Amino acid sequence: MAELKRQRAQALFENDFFEESIVSSYTSRFQAARALLFHDGVIEKSHACVVAYLREHYSSALGQDKINWLDTYRLERHESFYGLEKSNVDEHEAEDALEKSKKSF
Repeated sequence: MAELKRQRAQALFENDFFEESIVSSYTSRFQAARALLFHDGVIEKSHACVVAYLREHYSSALGQDKINWLDTYRLERHESFYGLEKSNVDEHEAEDALEKSKKSF
């Protein structure tokens, strides 16, 4: 699932759907993170719970930067889905998210 979402993010980026590309980039890493939880026998109840679990159990193994990235784009995804204002995502931000989504957990 993670790879499928990463490929979707790439296609969206190539067609100038930058906000949607960021959401798919995030979803790619979210799915990879969920796999870690499932491996540990944990079923998450929310996107925020996944980040909290990674901080508690995988900070040294993954590095805080990857977990912070996931959390940053978790908030961006939330704003994209539920926010009331137009998002101003540019090509560079979407490209950065896409590149980060290629780095595996």
